[in-house]
Amino acid sequence: LGTLTATAQAAATIVIMNTNAPGVGFNDPTPAAPVGGNAGTTLGQQRLIAFQAAANIWGATLTSSQTIKIRASFEPLTCTATSAVLGSAGAYNIWSDFPNAAKAGAWYPQALANKLAGADLSEGDPQGQDIQARFNSRLGLFSNCLPGSPFYLGLDNNHGSAIDLVTVLLHEFGHGLGFQTFTSSSTGA
Repeated sequence: LGTLTATAQAAATIVIMNTNAPGVGFNDPTPAAPVGGNAGTTLGQQRLIAFQAAANIWGATLTSSQTIKIRASFEPLTCTATSAVLGSAGAYNIWSDFPNAAKAGAWYPQALANKLAGADLSEGDPQGQDIQARFNSRLGLFSNCLPGSPFYLGLDNNHGSAIDLVTVLLHEFGHGLGFQTFTSSSTGA
């Protein structure tokens, strides 16, 4: 007799959409030495590789037939010498009462709504995204933006005193996937 064992396998494709202009953000040509499994040779390449690494971790965890698109950029965000906004991400659209919605009248982030509907609910939208993500391009690189605390762009969690970009990305992508509120704090609506 033979025994057949099946294991459930999660899989979702997550694509990073680079929205930075030439020469900045993901396209920053500043030379960089490969670090912690990140083979990029420019600051921009290393940022994009870290983004895709975090997307791949979420993609290995989720199950969806719909491609999840993250519109992403590095740009100057609020910071001082002692504090900084690292980044942010959230659902680009929210949907209710779509085909196959689990509950009528409930709001779902776009990536989950697309999964449940089995279709891209915003097909034809020129923005073409499920998640919007922005991260601080100045962090630790300027004296007025948390100096000495840059993003660590390695993929090996050996960030030391630097801020591990992959860890921050995993957290923020979670918001974009729906770990966020869609209610008004003043009215509850």
